[in-house]
Amino acid sequence: MRLTSSYNEQRVVYNNDSMLHTSWKPLLYTDTPAVAAPGSWLYRKFFKEHLVQVQQKDFNLNADIIFDEYIGRSKRPAKPFTAPGEPLKSNSTLMMNTRGYELSGNVSDKFYFETAFFENQGRFAGYVDSFVRMYRVVPGQSAYKNIGDGYGFDFSISEARLMYKPSKVFLFDLGYGKNFIGDGYRSVLLSDWAYNYPYFKTSINLGKLQYNFMWAQHISDRDPRLNNDEEQFRKWSQTFLIDWKATKRLSVSLFESVMWPDQKTIKYSGLDSARRSDRSAWIASPIIFLHGSKSPSGADNNVIAGTSLKYRIFSKTHVYAQFAADQLGDFSSWKARYAVQGGIRSGDLFNVKNLNGLIEFNTARPYMYATNSINTNYAHLKQSLAHPRGANFKEGLLLADYSYKNWYFRFQTFITKYGADSSAITALNYGSDIFKNVSSRTVSNDVKTGQGLSANIFYADMKIAYILNHASDMRIETGFTFRNEKSDLFNYRDRMFYIGVRMSFRKISYDF
Repeated sequence: MRLTSSYNEQRVVYNNDSMLHTSWKPLLYTDTPAVAAPGSWLYRKFFKEHLVQVQQKDFNLNADIIFDEYIGRSKRPAKPFTAPGEPLKSNSTLMMNTRGYELSGNVSDKFYFETAFFENQGRFAGYVDSFVRMYRVVPGQSAYKNIGDGYGFDFSISEARLMYKPSKVFLFDLGYGKNFIGDGYRSVLLSDWAYNYPYFKTSINLGKLQYNFMWAQHISDRDPRLNNDEEQFRKWSQTFLIDWKATKRLSVSLFESVMWPDQKTIKYSGLDSARRSDRSAWIASPIIFLHGSKSPSGADNNVIAGTSLKYRIFSKTHVYAQFAADQLGDFSSWKARYAVQGGIRSGDLFNVKNLNGLIEFNTARPYMYATNSINTNYAHLKQSLAHPRGANFKEGLLLADYSYKNWYFRFQTFITKYGADSSAITALNYGSDIFKNVSSRTVSNDVKTGQGLSANIFYADMKIAYILNHASDMRIETGFTFRNEKSDLFNYRDRMFYIGVRMSFRKISYDF
């Protein structure tokens, strides 16, 4: 058995004749045991195996020392999204220096575990650097501290997961990591864009029906004035997913997420935490749609409901869709807040083995995922729990990858149109920034997706890698990224090139 997350999802070809439920990732699936490789110990460990590899009847262990080193060149934009007075270079060295470890394994067919830690020093492309300085967090990763000349960042990443499968029916998953719901590259329900968080998930498998529910804790914000445990303002969420394999071709999922503020956070926010009632018991309900609309303190919960669909049209080709709603109503009103995804993915395109492709469309109405408080909005550590763009956007995305022997090629491009808040009048809120209170909304008579300052992003990324070790994914990799973001008020042009030696299967995304 092993785990697979959405990092390698594009290479996954679903077993169409099985009852495997694929909507919630990571997946736990049976893998073929590695065959002992010939050659010297040094050759095997460098090119064929994990550094530590133990395979016994009821115990397996894989462990690697991880390094991720690359260097490149980045041309920064002329007007970055940074606070006044932030330093800026017109050109910069792009680099990453990562050291860490990864460890995973299982005990019998009941217990599965994995853990990893990474220490990083890096310099980022202009648009990523601007995001880091604005939100005080590295995208998809952790908070940071500046290093050196102020243009680099020092940050660490930790993750862990323990899974217990007492029978074919039950699976318990306790971890500090990410989750992903859907069959596309993005998700408008729950994505792996945000940083790791603590969670406990239970899955109940009844053949064609799978019932999942998860409790998780998230960070609302960080107060840079404080240097102790109180600096993390927190909130809680419950996530439910019922996945039904209606036929051999069709899977249908029903989704709900409930977000409510931590009572300690409510206290520090100056709200009354003494107004408790029988709502407390309903907060921990493991039954979808059966919970209170308010937290024990009396604050309104943020409830998002939706559905996910997948249909197999050919042997290795699937169409998929998602719908998420925060509130429905008059579609010309700001209160009609929803997000939609549609796409098609295929393996072995044109009968070429290991050539995979995906085309996807995503959109979210203005003010989707936002509330009147960062303690209930659908976000974690200043990062969206759904699409990285937030709301008030339309996106078309194409992704293709190809593997041949030790070579790996990947191409991705997307075009996004969104409605920005004018940088000249920061008080405006047209609905793209989910961290702004909806009470501050700037509403016209005709609320529509893309309202506000019309802005466009064109993104293209190409990677080529030669894999030295398939077990640890150690590879020599080079890549080029082209990104333009412009409106009538700004025009940001980013060009990045890098080359390096990289390892691990973890997903690191800067495609926003």
